[in-house]
Amino acid sequence: MTLRRTGAVFLTTARSGPSRLSHLPGSTFRSKPYSTSSATSSSKRRRVSPLLPVAILSGLATAYLLSPSVSASVGNDNDEITALTTSSSSPSPSPLNSLTSAPTSHILRSYLVYSACSIPPLIDNAPGLLHFFTHSPIPGLKGITEAIVRRTFFAQFVPGENVGECTPKMEELRERNIGAVLNYSAEAECETKDDARRLQQARLKEVYRALEGAGEFEDRVAAKGGLRGSTAFALKVTGLIDPDILARASTTILRLRPLTHSNAPSSPFSAPLPPVPYPGTPSDVDSRVVAHPKGDDGRVLLALKGTVEGMGLLEGDEGLREGDMEELRRLWGDLRDLGSFAKRKGVKLMIDAEHTWYQPALDAYTLLLSQEFNRPPRKSLGGVSSEWNGPLIFGTYQSYLTRQPQHLLAAIRHAESDGYALGVKLVRGAYFVQERKRWKDDGRPGPDPIWPDKPSTDKCYDTAVTTLITTMASQLASSKPHMALSVVFGTHNPDSCSLIAESLEKQGLASEVEGKKGLLRLRDDVRGKVFVAQLYGMKDDLTDRMAATFEANGMPVALKYIAYGSLSEVMPFLGRRAIENKSVMSGEGGAAAERQRLASELWRRWFGRA
Repeated sequence: MTLRRTGAVFLTTARSGPSRLSHLPGSTFRSKPYSTSSATSSSKRRRVSPLLPVAILSGLATAYLLSPSVSASVGNDNDEITALTTSSSSPSPSPLNSLTSAPTSHILRSYLVYSACSIPPLIDNAPGLLHFFTHSPIPGLKGITEAIVRRTFFAQFVPGENVGECTPKMEELRERNIGAVLNYSAEAECETKDDARRLQQARLKEVYRALEGAGEFEDRVAAKGGLRGSTAFALKVTGLIDPDILARASTTILRLRPLTHSNAPSSPFSAPLPPVPYPGTPSDVDSRVVAHPKGDDGRVLLALKGTVEGMGLLEGDEGLREGDMEELRRLWGDLRDLGSFAKRKGVKLMIDAEHTWYQPALDAYTLLLSQEFNRPPRKSLGGVSSEWNGPLIFGTYQSYLTRQPQHLLAAIRHAESDGYALGVKLVRGAYFVQERKRWKDDGRPGPDPIWPDKPSTDKCYDTAVTTLITTMASQLASSKPHMALSVVFGTHNPDSCSLIAESLEKQGLASEVEGKKGLLRLRDDVRGKVFVAQLYGMKDDLTDRMAATFEANGMPVALKYIAYGSLSEVMPFLGRRAIENKSVMSGEGGAAAERQRLASELWRRWFGRA
């Protein structure tokens, strides 16, 4: 079987039976066994016609003509929107809010974009074609391409070029009981080390600007009577340092861990645990690599060589070089400063997961940040400060990796024994194609780090959902309820969302509101500890249904993962997002259901009936 990528998650259809969300209006949630036919056919190499660029521009030009500023034929929807939008006094927004409140021109744009995302030859070649159009010597082609992309794919998946431009969308989402996770998605090619360093510094400054803007947004929410804590920033650490240094640091970490089996209570090795498959799980000893103290030249670390059983390392894999530890120490200082700033602004910081060859170093930084920033401040007379809102730092846990079950359990145990609250962002994964290819091309021993089939990934994700919610319930019932974990479930799958809601209710963390069938109310001590996220521009119906499943009480459960950046810098991201959306479109409830949903709304507006 073949896993199908959707960006931060994998689509799942493994669970069967009635959905917890099936009571909601317009719900079409049904489960079918996973089929490999579409995944297999879409993976075959196709010959692309030389006329394809013309076809793409023609299709995108059609979308451009349908954009609000160009097309007058769509009419003014404002009066209709006012009549259809749920009253602000309603305890919970309508699950169709994002659709019924959208201008007709936006629905037409979404229909066209989703249709394009279901044409495999076009989408498979999207990144290369976008690069061709924007770097072509043909006069004017770059400008035309960017104008078309801005009004189609950019408008669909990116609400702004900076946080200020994203803020109106964040405010609109918050009015519908939906929070936001910001992600700076700009990418650029660098020809020299000096260029790379300048770019890294520019990215770091942008993270500060984003945290500042997100903090101001949280201030406005609080001033209106809302609760703080539903705004976060997703940080891609590889944008702040040469990624090759992280890869070399990860190799050294994997070679160092077996040499230091600590018996300290704060170590995940303090009691027997099942061995954790590649890329392992973080240990306190990792800090010797990523945050090496000054004054120690680290010769022992530089000398580490050889293979490590079960970790897929080769004799020739390069470890740390001279100068790497200084760069890693600088990065650690930058991350600590970012953590302190995020704490002052009241904005959660989520560390993105990346390729496994970077992950040991990323896990090490996440552990260090969690140990420093996920502890509650103490009052002078003892007890926990009332300002404590749970963990600030969230690590990302990828369910498509075979290490996930043991890795997650080790993280829970480490947090409990070391006295900090665990922050978890649970996803399925985004890099399985590259992971498998690189493992095979490198000739690494043993199986690659990805589950062998999609049902295994589905099972791993759902098991993690149950584990996390059960653990949260247990921790909240303990003598230290303020140390309970918090979790963001990243998923585009309605069955997974149903499982989350059902598990919360089963564990007594949520209950149905009296007289309102299907509407759940989280316990007061659970508010702000559980979130469910989807990518901006994708699966809006699912986000709306999750927002409608939980009572609006000042703290959203539903989140949107919002990418932003200038058009020229975000172009590579848009190409990949088109490919990711193709996978979403190909499954159950995908292209046919999404286009039908949009078509039904257009039909209702134009002809007065669904």
